[in-house]
Amino acid sequence: MSRLLASRAVILAAFDAASIAHATTGKWSGPCVLIEPGDPWAGVELSLGAKRTGRWRLTLIAARADSAGALEILADFVDTVDVALLTVAGLQLPTWTRPFDTDYGGAKYAATTATIQLITPSPQEV
Repeated sequence: MSRLLASRAVILAAFDAASIAHATTGKWSGPCVLIEPGDPWAGVELSLGAKRTGRWRLTLIAARADSAGALEILADFVDTVDVALLTVAGLQLPTWTRPFDTDYGGAKYAATTATIQLITPSPQEV
């Protein structure tokens, strides 16, 4: 498995351990976290001995945007995801964007996004 996909697997395992629903494609059911490649997706940190930096864009999708308390539900979901991310060694908590409405299947959901990065060892260190 590539170092990039290995870094995603670590993040997915943290979500599994915290019982957080997640998806890696555009097919999802809220509430969940959609995990997609970030931009830029991959880099090499030569100053750290050729370690690979992988960036992942997280989209938290909570309740229907028109439901009472959607913002509160989204804020609680951010806290839940942050707790799960704290279990991943070397990962700093992200800064979440201002909430927005996202459309899926004709329904609008409250959402927020963040990009996280995880540094993995060079092949010589594995």
